[in-house]
Amino acid sequence: MAFLTSGTASVRPAPAPALDAVAASLVMRGEWEEADFVLRFFPVFDFQRQAVAALFCTPMYARAGAEAIYGHKAFHDLLAEEWSAIDCAILEHALAFAERLATAGVVVGIGASVSFATLSDPRGRMMYRDALRGANARNHAALVLKIEDIPDRIGGQRIGEIVSSVRPLVPRVWAHLPGSHLPLSGQDVLHAAGVVLSMPARLPATGMAVEARWLSRVAQRQSALACMDHVDSGAELEAVRAANIRYAAGHALNCPALAAEATLDDIRDTLYGAGAQR
Repeated sequence: MAFLTSGTASVRPAPAPALDAVAASLVMRGEWEEADFVLRFFPVFDFQRQAVAALFCTPMYARAGAEAIYGHKAFHDLLAEEWSAIDCAILEHALAFAERLATAGVVVGIGASVSFATLSDPRGRMMYRDALRGANARNHAALVLKIEDIPDRIGGQRIGEIVSSVRPLVPRVWAHLPGSHLPLSGQDVLHAAGVVLSMPARLPATGMAVEARWLSRVAQRQSALACMDHVDSGAELEAVRAANIRYAAGHALNCPALAAEATLDDIRDTLYGAGAQR
């Protein structure tokens, strides 16, 4: 097993059996204390409904005094079989949170992230598909699966194959694209219900507009919904809205991320609060 030792992605080996304990900790508590690795639910705002549409369960490296790192990107030194176990734990943690909200009468979509590496590896894909079947994920109407960390320059056909490998087992699959440099042809079919793009940091206004328009065009060609992630400033928010992108996530929405043990009052404040710059 590997685990984080600093604010970088450096890792050191540990005994493989520790993986079971890490996965169990992520399922039950949503954290891996030794590595400052936590699971958080990030709100996705729907401009059409003017409400938070979903809470996406995503890994986060959060050490005091260090810049937070989101998603699987800080942990690429993990082996595919290690990520498979962690991705299955993320799924189980997200579904437990969804059941808690459903019991409380809170209606919102729940997302679970999965690494492209897990689904590209034959053993990892089999393990994750078995986890989806075991959880009866297809019948969790609120569930959205988001495939993250798609490698740069990978073709649209390959993305479509990976999406298709899990699409029969879950209500909706979204693909988080690596960037606007992705070589997508007009014939590429991603088979995804939605596409996500992260807004690059420190772009000028013209660059923000280019990124937002690219995402909008891709979504239209794919007959998919569009979501811009890392919308962290008012200018980025304006660019996203100008491109008629329906969904966004980021600090500019003023919707805090949630831990699974957050109180129902805190969850409702995030879902229905009026503080976002909309």
